[in-house]
Amino acid sequence: MSTKRGLGGRTDLSDALSEFLGTAARFVLWAGIVSSALCVLLLVFTYFKAGSGASKADIASAISNVDIGAKVLNVGIPALAVGACYLFWGEDIFAVIMLLVAAALFFAPMYFPSMLGDPNNDAQRSALAALQLGGAILGVISVFAILIDIIGKVRDRAKFGAKSDAMKYGKGIKEEDDKQNVLLGKCWQLPFCRKFVREKCPIYHARTSCWRHLTGCMCEESVIRSAMENKPIGKDQLMSASYIPVNNKLTTAQKKERCHQCVIYNEHQRHKYKVAMPSVLIGFVLIYFAFHGPLHTLVYGLCKALNQIVQKGSLNTATIVDPPGYFVEGLIFVLLLIGLSYAMKTLEFLIFKLKV
Repeated sequence: MSTKRGLGGRTDLSDALSEFLGTAARFVLWAGIVSSALCVLLLVFTYFKAGSGASKADIASAISNVDIGAKVLNVGIPALAVGACYLFWGEDIFAVIMLLVAAALFFAPMYFPSMLGDPNNDAQRSALAALQLGGAILGVISVFAILIDIIGKVRDRAKFGAKSDAMKYGKGIKEEDDKQNVLLGKCWQLPFCRKFVREKCPIYHARTSCWRHLTGCMCEESVIRSAMENKPIGKDQLMSASYIPVNNKLTTAQKKERCHQCVIYNEHQRHKYKVAMPSVLIGFVLIYFAFHGPLHTLVYGLCKALNQIVQKGSLNTATIVDPPGYFVEGLIFVLLLIGLSYAMKTLEFLIFKLKV
């Protein structure tokens, strides 16, 4: 009885802690959202009010307001990011939204002049610098969040494979001491293939794989029964192939679905992922270096086109400022990082959902 109370007490404590952290995260998130939004509005208003015609006293007051807004923004932005990461971890859209908000703040010095006029005093330049710093902080946190999420998913897939999708292998299934684990091996070279069955399995002696014939020791009763009855089987490879059971009561689609639920086949899929995953990572690195020139030209042109659209929309005739090189490189990195995230999800979908 005392053990049950102890377990119940630990469960209650864990639930209480989880509820407390969730409440604290919501408070931090909303505090960060409200404070950051107010500071952004303050900095935008200051940029507008400190324009041409402002007196020295107004500019001095504006600089003081910018200092306060920048300090609060540099606290509110991390609070917003931490709260969002805790509450929405695993949701791909939250990181994308954070990156978009970060980009809007970081690129403020590029589109503000075309909308509200070029900065002509320290107050306006300080307001733009404060917005850009806030965007940089949020962008760095967002990129780290995406990287950690990708690394975690890759680690889980490489270690657990389909288990990380909570796939049910059935009760009582466990790995045997004599297990084999050959990378991309045949069914009898993978864990969960039982030794006493393997020795009497025609698929093993035929040196083929169960998923090629859509039948095997995990799904066909005849294979298990033959092993339990210790029925002799020829060791000749061609002769053994003729003993592989054929189930005519099921359609090919039903047999494939049966394979997709098999622990041995899912281990085979995990091996596929272990091979394909590094290829995707290396592929994106090669894309960056092999197509760096065209990517730089494309992103640079996109930035200038967006700047022209904003300028025309605001009816401003100021000269268009070319995007700096570090900005273009950073945007390429962010776009490739987002592409890598979705490429990994596509790979997981193909291997662990569609079972290709």
